[in-house]
Amino acid sequence: MTLFLETNIYQFFGRFHTMLVHLPIGFIVLAICFELISIKKKTDFNLAISYAFLFAALSGVLSVILGLMLASDGGYNESTLNIHKWTGISLTLVSFVLFYVKRKQALVLWAKKSYPILIILIVGLLFVAGHNGGKLTHGSDYLLEHAPNSIRTLVGMKPVRERVTDLEEALVYEDVIHPILESKCNVCHNSDKAKGELLLVDAEGIMKGGENGAVIVPGDVKASELFRRITLNPIHKDFMPTEGRTPLTNEETMLIQWWIEEGATFEKKIVELNLTDRTKGYLKEVGIGLEKTFIESLELQRVHDTIIASIKAEGFKIKTVTNNSTLLDVSYSPYTKTLLTGKKMDVLLKAKTNVVWLNLSGIDLSKEVISKIGGFKHLVEFRASNTNFSNTDVKQLENLRYLEYLNLYGNPISDASIASFTKLTSLQKLYLWKTNLSDEGLKSIRANLKQTEIVSGI
Repeated sequence: MTLFLETNIYQFFGRFHTMLVHLPIGFIVLAICFELISIKKKTDFNLAISYAFLFAALSGVLSVILGLMLASDGGYNESTLNIHKWTGISLTLVSFVLFYVKRKQALVLWAKKSYPILIILIVGLLFVAGHNGGKLTHGSDYLLEHAPNSIRTLVGMKPVRERVTDLEEALVYEDVIHPILESKCNVCHNSDKAKGELLLVDAEGIMKGGENGAVIVPGDVKASELFRRITLNPIHKDFMPTEGRTPLTNEETMLIQWWIEEGATFEKKIVELNLTDRTKGYLKEVGIGLEKTFIESLELQRVHDTIIASIKAEGFKIKTVTNNSTLLDVSYSPYTKTLLTGKKMDVLLKAKTNVVWLNLSGIDLSKEVISKIGGFKHLVEFRASNTNFSNTDVKQLENLRYLEYLNLYGNPISDASIASFTKLTSLQKLYLWKTNLSDEGLKSIRANLKQTEIVSGI
C-alpha cells in the first residue's frame, strides 16, 4: 500500500494506454479485411467479423479507461484531447453496435441497411481518433512535418525554413538552439502536449516559462531551470528530456549554456556573440561552420521527365536524394526479370551528371556493364556487393574522384587491386569483407588511405 502512495497510480496504469490502444484498431481493421474478402470470395466470415467487432469494443473500453487515467495528469491541449476522447468513446460504442448488427444482418432488414453506414462511420472515427492521438503524442505538426512546402502552405502551416550552416550567416536561435529543442524537447512541450504548461516551440513560449515560472534567465545559467534540468543526473525525476527519450549530447548542452550566457537572444547571428574556439568546435558538432560536402556544392539542372521515364522503363529504380534535389539515387534489383545490359546502362548515362548514388548489388555484372560505371563522374556512393567484380573491374573506378562510399563485399578481388584502391583518395568508407585480399594487402590499403574507414571483417 505504501508503494502505491509514493507514486502516481493513475499515471502508472494510464501509460499502458499507448500500448493497448492498438488492439481495437487491429480488430476493426481485421473485421473490415474479412468483410472485403467475404465479398470478393463469397465466403462466410460473418461469425469472425462479429467477434472481431466485439473484441474491438472490449479492448476499446479498456483503452478508454487507461486513456482517461493518462489524461488526468494534464498538460494536453484541451480541444485536441476532447476530440480524441469522444471519438475514442464513440468508436467503442459503435463497435458494440456493429457486433450486434452483424449478427442480425441476415435476419432483419434494418440491420442489413444500417450495416454499411456503420462501417463508414467507424472508419471515419478510427481516422479522427488516431490522428488526434498522434497529435497528442507527437505534436500537431508531426504528420506533415516533412511535407513539401507547397502542401504545408495549403494546410496553413509555415514553409520549412532551410537551415543555414554557414558560420557567418547562421542565426543563433533559428539554426542552433531551435533544432536542438525541436529534436530533444518539443515532443513533450508543444501546442498539443504542453507538459508542465511549458511550450518550447517559439521565443514567446520559451520566455513565458511553465507552471513554475521562467525556465530561461538571460545571462544567468544557474537561475535557468531549463539548463538545470538538462544537466541533472539522468535518473533524477526532474531530468529532461523525460520518459526515456534521447538526452542532449554534451555539445548540445554546452551550446544551450553558451546561448543563455550570451543573453538568450532570438534575433542575432552567431558571429555577433562571443565565440571561442571551444564553442566553434561545439557548433561544428551540430553542423554549423562545416564546409559544404561535394554533394551539397553540386548545383545541376533537373533531369527531364522523359529521360527519367526512359530510365525507369529499363528496370532501374530511380529517386531524388532529397525531396527537392536534382541529384539521383539509382538502383537495379537482382529480382528484376530482365538482365542488366550495356544498352540499359547507356540509357542511364543520359542522366550521368546527376547520378550520385548507384546500387548494383547482387547482380551478375557483365564486362560491358562495368565499363560504363566510370562514366558517372559525380558518383559519390557505389554499391556492388555480392557481384562478380574482379581486379580488372576495380580499375574502372579509378577516375571516380568524388567517390566517398564503396561497397565491394563478397567479390573475388585480391591484392592485385591494391593500386586501384589507393587512387580513390576521396573514399571515407570502404567495404572489403569476404574478398580475397590478404591481411598484408588490407594493411597496405589502410596505409595509403589513412582517412578511410575500411570494413574487412578482421
